[in-house]
Amino acid sequence: MDIETNILVIAAEADYRTERRDGCIVLTNDPDIPRDSLFEDLELKQAISAFYSLKSGIASDGKSSRLVISDRAARANPEPSIEKDGIDNSGPVFRVADGVTSGQIAALATCLYATRAATIESTLNMSEQLLALSRGQVITI
Repeated sequence: MDIETNILVIAAEADYRTERRDGCIVLTNDPDIPRDSLFEDLELKQAISAFYSLKSGIASDGKSSRLVISDRAARANPEPSIEKDGIDNSGPVFRVADGVTSGQIAALATCLYATRAATIESTLNMSEQLLALSRGQVITI
């Protein structure tokens, strides 16, 4: 996720590795794996909503999509396995195909994590601006 451009790039699909790479996080649904974030089944609807929000969102440049899935990660694109099935009291209803792959679920979990991380980043930036304001500094909004 590039915070400056507001674009999430899903660049490659790879098997899980125990060694950590700099700048990478581990999202998993397995509570026994050392991780940065645990993805639970109850979060699937939120993850699908995050996917569509990023897919239809516009990046900071005003023209690019907020979600890019590279050719190397094309099999992880969850869209073919998701069907919109109307709307109920809690919002859109989605149906997930039986043949959904773990890579596709991982892409959805990544979208959810990215949107949550962006919210946290925005909140921290706002807090820093409020602190500066309380110290008498000038801020622009």
